[in-house]
Amino acid sequence: MSNADGKITSRHRERLAVVYVRQSTLRQVRENRESTDRQYGLQERARALGWPPERIVTIDADLGVSGAQPGARKGFERLKAEVAHGRVGAVLGLEVSRLARNAVDWFQLLDWCRTTDTLLIEDEQVYAPARHDDSLVLSIKGSLSESENFLIRARLRGGAVNKAARGEMYHHLPVGFLREGNRVIKDPDERIQHAIETVFQRFQEHGSARQATCMLREDGVQLPSRQHTSAAVEWAEATYSRVVTILHNPMMGGAYAYGRCRKQRMLDENDQLRQVARRVAREDWQVLIEDHHAGYVSWQAWLEIQERMAANHQAGAVREGRALLQGLAVCGHCGRALAVRYSKAWSYHCQPPMEKTRGSCLHLGGVRIDALVEQAFLDAVAPAGVEAAREAERQLQSQEEAGLRSLRLEVERCRYDAGLAERRYRKVDPDNRLVASTLERDWEAALHALTAARAVLQRAEQARPPVPDPARLAGLGERLERLWQAPGVTARDRKRLLACLVEEVLLQIDRDAGRIRIVLRWRGGLVDEFDLPLQQRRNAPVQDDRDTVDLVRCLARQYNDSETAGILNQRGRRTARGLPFSRDRVRRLRISHDIPAFAPSAGDREAPVLSVAAAARALQTSETTLYRWIREGLVASEQDAGGAPCRIRLTESLRRGFCDTPPAGYVPVHTAMKRLGVTRQRIWQRVRD
Repeated sequence: MSNADGKITSRHRERLAVVYVRQSTLRQVRENRESTDRQYGLQERARALGWPPERIVTIDADLGVSGAQPGARKGFERLKAEVAHGRVGAVLGLEVSRLARNAVDWFQLLDWCRTTDTLLIEDEQVYAPARHDDSLVLSIKGSLSESENFLIRARLRGGAVNKAARGEMYHHLPVGFLREGNRVIKDPDERIQHAIETVFQRFQEHGSARQATCMLREDGVQLPSRQHTSAAVEWAEATYSRVVTILHNPMMGGAYAYGRCRKQRMLDENDQLRQVARRVAREDWQVLIEDHHAGYVSWQAWLEIQERMAANHQAGAVREGRALLQGLAVCGHCGRALAVRYSKAWSYHCQPPMEKTRGSCLHLGGVRIDALVEQAFLDAVAPAGVEAAREAERQLQSQEEAGLRSLRLEVERCRYDAGLAERRYRKVDPDNRLVASTLERDWEAALHALTAARAVLQRAEQARPPVPDPARLAGLGERLERLWQAPGVTARDRKRLLACLVEEVLLQIDRDAGRIRIVLRWRGGLVDEFDLPLQQRRNAPVQDDRDTVDLVRCLARQYNDSETAGILNQRGRRTARGLPFSRDRVRRLRISHDIPAFAPSAGDREAPVLSVAAAARALQTSETTLYRWIREGLVASEQDAGGAPCRIRLTESLRRGFCDTPPAGYVPVHTAMKRLGVTRQRIWQRVRD
């Protein structure tokens, strides 16, 4: 205590005494309660050294947080901030060198303690970092602590690698496998085995993890999963992440792998040092033991699946678009994969990298190229059409049988659950209603689940299509082209079939010869070359709509170009290039079609321009009617600017259009509706036309 009395002064006791409590893992927090209690007991140590209770602060935000990484502990960051601001007189811990398990945090804390004259107090020792001797001792203890941490991790890592080299290091087995001593065996549950096997079957049929997921969901196949902390298996609807996890795991191929991920230290978006896990290439795995145990597919099949998924990631899996060579077309000039662009048809173009400013190597229409490749493919597979159809039928039946088997296994599981619930109910005393009623409800729920599973199985069996007659397949080779174009065959199906035989299609333009060179590389090494003439682009002349021209011819007799443009826009008319009309565009249309311009009389030039309300009063009609006639194009209006109110020029020709009594042969709209047997909208449509 004399050492403490010599270093602890009243200046230290005027500031806070911080008790820093931490454990490295949550498991230590749960199981090593004695260490945690000892750390909280340092509050009594602070009171014994002279700090009043109101100036003793406990920081325990880092319970269960490792101190190996800098900047990962909020509680420690708070401790450093308090020390740096000079509000802390002493920091207490069981072992001060374990306040930080890395050199960055430790020496930063030590430097702040030296600057602000903050003490570090262990269970039986007091250190003053401001003194040279204590600072030297603390520096050595911090370095030894970090070295100890490194050596412990190195020993643990070496033991893990040594155990992994024998194929016996397991952190968490994927669902579908169990441990039997040091061996790995398949889970004996047939439903689990069937579900995982179905995942691989669907991928091999469709060649895409996303398509396999869609088919599994469509067939109602559920996938198993197991939490790290539980041995129970949970069943849920197939998701893309679960399917990819199953397909990517090398244990499914019967191999043991260790070191698939490696931890790297890097700065995050907040400039904090973090440790992240990165996947490494297969050739860089630390341990890979092939044929280590019985897998759900062979190792070679698993490698082919990984190559297919990688190819889907680079070139994209087959999609619904009409372009047949999507993912197969390659630029013959630079070797890059060609992108597909859709408009009315589709085209293939070479898209240069972002950092390059030069234009595209080529841009070709895809209709003629696809037709040529399609015909070459049909000519190649026509002799094998019958056998291909039979194989497709066998695969379809196998797929349907796999779906039915999954449903049958579900019925079997529900039957077992119902039997188990019944046995539990019959074992209990019937008079013990508190227990019997609960078991009775469980039994009823199990029976309802069994009934529902049987109903689903029955509907699936009834919906199963009949087996086709083999005689119908006899002439299939001759009808292959018709089947290729059948409505039920989607573009995705055609592209998937084409990719089975064609490895890539190389496209190249020879402008000197005026042709497109197409190199078809078949799987197996054979190559076919074709030539197509290069089409010359011809810009079709832009023609005005004939109805619009006739309407302008009629309007030009009564209205000037500005008024005509307003009427055309109100009716939704557009120029030949899809633009709204203006005065200049109406004038150009008139000139190109020899339509004379409107020649107003002297009286029309001097006619007053009134608002719609004033014009309605002068013409003795309602504003609503006048607005409707403006909208229908029967009355011309003027606007000084966009959004300005409409105005009407009250010319003599417009006045003559209004009369007190209708001329002979004219009837009101409602009378015309009755006589013609049409609606009001139909009559106004005819007037506009």
